[in-house]
Amino acid sequence: MKYRIFFLLFIELFISCSKKESKQPIDIFSLTLNSLDHNSYSLDELSKRKGAVIVFLQPECPFCNSYGKTLKQLDSICIQKRISFLGIVSGKNYSEAEIKTYLDKHHLTNPILLDPDFTLQKQLGATITPEAFLINNKGKMLYRGMIDNWGYEIGKVRAHVSDHYLLDAIEAYLQNKPIAPDSTKAIGCYIE
Repeated sequence: MKYRIFFLLFIELFISCSKKESKQPIDIFSLTLNSLDHNSYSLDELSKRKGAVIVFLQPECPFCNSYGKTLKQLDSICIQKRISFLGIVSGKNYSEAEIKTYLDKHHLTNPILLDPDFTLQKQLGATITPEAFLINNKGKMLYRGMIDNWGYEIGKVRAHVSDHYLLDAIEAYLQNKPIAPDSTKAIGCYIE
């Protein structure tokens, strides 16, 4: 009985340690994805900027639709700060027409890349849309999670945003300050 308890504790410790996020560089720069207009986009291009914001999106996700204006503002901020801003649609559930309709509806002009085989999604460990990632030009993940604290539970939102997690992470990174928090639990729709 003692050994069984010890074994179960060991397994639990192993699983919890393996779930910790690595702060080591992620090899996303070797990936090439297609854009919505059928051009190849090498993620190596991201290493030539100060960093990159990557946001996983789904056109039918209510949270993604509610964040249209915020995404447009973040794209403008990233352009000014020489940070790439990419939207990623993983899987094959959405047609190009559905994705274009989503972009037009929200007046989004940032690059949208298609990840039909979930390659980038798996590399970053994204599970939710919208889920945001800030990555420096060396490939190190600096922040992952919520864009802000507007949504705090599925179907529940605050009247006013008080924490701008992604924007604060960008500002801290550019000022060589610690990013805190460096991760939050994204709320939205599961990536399928």
